[in-house]
Amino acid sequence: MPAISVIIPMYNTEAYIKDCLDSLVAQTFTDFEAIIIDDGSTDGGARIAASYASSDTRFRLIGQPNKGPSEARNTGLKIMRGEYVTFIDSDDCVTPNYLETLFFIAQLHQADIACCKSQNIDENYVADGNTPNIAVSKLLTAEEAARIALYQDRVPDYSAWNKLYKSSLWKNKFFPAGTIYEDFAVIPEILLAANKVAITKSKLYLYRKRAGSELATQIDRKKIVLLLDIAENVFEAMKPKSKALYKAARSMLVSASFSILMRTQDTEEFAECRQRALKQIRKYRFGTFFDMSIRMRNRMAILISYLPRFLFLKLLKKGLS
Repeated sequence: MPAISVIIPMYNTEAYIKDCLDSLVAQTFTDFEAIIIDDGSTDGGARIAASYASSDTRFRLIGQPNKGPSEARNTGLKIMRGEYVTFIDSDDCVTPNYLETLFFIAQLHQADIACCKSQNIDENYVADGNTPNIAVSKLLTAEEAARIALYQDRVPDYSAWNKLYKSSLWKNKFFPAGTIYEDFAVIPEILLAANKVAITKSKLYLYRKRAGSELATQIDRKKIVLLLDIAENVFEAMKPKSKALYKAARSMLVSASFSILMRTQDTEEFAECRQRALKQIRKYRFGTFFDMSIRMRNRMAILISYLPRFLFLKLLKKGLS
């Protein structure tokens, strides 16, 4: 049984999958299995992945009809064998000491989750093979980690990637299907279920920002509604846990509501969703404003939300987008 399972959902990332898999081949920690889930790709990505699976027994390629990244990750979760698991998107990369560092700090602190910072890279990034220096690790309680993730301003965040999890945390737990906000829906709960969370500020996960990625494309009404649904569900789940988590989840809900207003047009198509977002902002803005942990951009958005509706929405689109 490998120490770590690496789950890589893949869909039409022919241009980047080699960089991703090469970064795994280069790992200083070698006791892992890489499970590549081809989610119905129509390009040549599966052929490239198959070459790794045929030449390195640590790599497995699993094909399935296109179901989205949630279901691709879920397929990996069902067949993983490692004591720990991590997720890497197929257009991203990791530094050579990614697995070694997260495994080491998880073992050092006897923590169920280890987390690192990420570094943004562009579409033309080429791995240089350099191993970054490792910053001192720090230990958080599960509540502290979930609270920080909900405030969205430092490590850990609520992304599924850049973390190493004890596989037992994912027993009977899966990503919700049919949404691009799958991380948001499940990661705060996973963080809260951990015994402890170890973090390092070292930038070991390389996140590729590209124009064609799902989060960078135009968001339709269905997906916007899902964002608000998830934000409200996370808020309701966290609200009874503690005062600290209530405040953090409230901030997250207000932030998601502002995001919806910024990313949709003021038209009949989005009217119901935007009205719900405005209702949440008006309900929770006063208390959120006086929360010293919120981000400055949210504080500014709350201030202008007291202006007349037309002026508020105009300034929100212009000044915070």
